[in-house]
Amino acid sequence: MQLSSFGITNLGKVRHTNEDALFIDKAHQVYAVADGLGGLPGGAEASQRIMQILEQRMKRTDPSHERVDLTELINGINEIVVKEGLDAHPHSGIGSTLTIGQIVGDQLLIGHIGDSAAYLLRDDDLKKLTIDHTIAQEMIDRQGESTRDVIPPEYSHTLTCCVGQGENLRVDSKSITIKPGDRILLCTDGLNKVISSEAIKKELARKQSPEDACHQLTKMANDNEGPDNITVIVIHTL
Repeated sequence: MQLSSFGITNLGKVRHTNEDALFIDKAHQVYAVADGLGGLPGGAEASQRIMQILEQRMKRTDPSHERVDLTELINGINEIVVKEGLDAHPHSGIGSTLTIGQIVGDQLLIGHIGDSAAYLLRDDDLKKLTIDHTIAQEMIDRQGESTRDVIPPEYSHTLTCCVGQGENLRVDSKSITIKPGDRILLCTDGLNKVISSEAIKKELARKQSPEDACHQLTKMANDNEGPDNITVIVIHTL
């Protein structure tokens, strides 16, 4: 399947440093976003290190013969980040979200931990393909959607698991059949917790390049005060 893709990361309007990172490998059709934990030292260090390890792994992978197991890959990255994080910051370590998408034939493979996100737009239907690993989401899962209105705002940003903060990760993985005309979005929460799903859907549906879509989505988040770093990857299937 032919693809067109683009990615961008942006500081936003409030943060002094960008602790997000992204990775695009068109040869292996692998795409990833990561959001370093601002509550720990080395947030930017964590997200950037994840992408370095991911790049190293891809360089050792022959795309014509090997299919990457994203759960195994994320757990391998986690082992390195846990060790290096504790070496650098013994009392806290470092941490980051990580959402990876790989396209193999007509399959979109997702590996995910944290509260970054992946979406699929098909026709007029935008579906979120990932579930946030946050206290807020756990409360909703246990008590229902009605709980959403009484959840403290900080709970939507409080992670229950992430890369770098534990040896046994609960990696979410799935495979989705895709077709020409689909639009795929990977983003950090500086986008999807700042602008609505409806606004994201309308922008992804416009007749424009992935590059233009990335810039427009980033602008929309910044126009809405840009409270966090913003990282966006848009993929068009052709």
